[in-house]
Amino acid sequence: RPLVRRLFVPSARRLFTAMGLNAEEQRGELTKVYQNALLQSILMARLSRLSPSEEARQFEVRGIESLEAERAETKPVILAGSHFGVNRLFPLWLARRGMEVLSLEKMDTLDLMGVSKPDSLRAVVLDSSFKAQATMLALRHLKSSGVCHLTGDKQRPAGDEAYHVRCFHGLKKEYPLGLANLSLMSGAAILPYFCTIQDRGRVLIEIHPPIRPPSSPAPTGSAEREAQILDLVDSFADVLEAAVNRTPGNQRWLWLD
Repeated sequence: RPLVRRLFVPSARRLFTAMGLNAEEQRGELTKVYQNALLQSILMARLSRLSPSEEARQFEVRGIESLEAERAETKPVILAGSHFGVNRLFPLWLARRGMEVLSLEKMDTLDLMGVSKPDSLRAVVLDSSFKAQATMLALRHLKSSGVCHLTGDKQRPAGDEAYHVRCFHGLKKEYPLGLANLSLMSGAAILPYFCTIQDRGRVLIEIHPPIRPPSSPAPTGSAEREAQILDLVDSFADVLEAAVNRTPGNQRWLWLD
């Protein structure tokens, strides 16, 4: 994969060095970078053909009770993915369980791969010309107590889109404000999740407890509202950065100096 070698490997090495990993530790984590890039597409294609028993052997799930508790009370939920591990598998995995998911994506990877999606999975491609339309679709879905999936970090700056910059081991990392805004507008809890490759190619799905927006959002444009947005972004970032600290090779990100 030229993109992996050209962009993600140098960026990963920059992160590993900033974290103080020695040469042997860096080699071990670097295998995850290649592994994730190689296996994610394969697993996405394979998942659509697995029988229930095969799927149960392929996937281990932790924290599903957090999602089930929200759904039992018919509350809207935002599943917050990231450029970590093989997270693109998750919307398809959920939809195969019969859960209706609206997924906001940079590109419809499954469609490009020719992989059929369950009727319960709807992908909305984020076109820069129609970002407001995608937001309205997601908001409408959440207002109907639906489940929405989107990525809570970003790969690189996108025009003049608002984002929050944090420093991680001396390197800059950017977080878009859209996730927090959508949570505040809809009242939906944010559930961060991670999918990682384990021994023998098995996938571990970890769903974290909900990050809840304030029950009384401040008026749009106010200083208090801006503080609420940044608080939600920071809460999500804390969860993601803790995961990166545990297994930095799972993070596929273009780190900024």
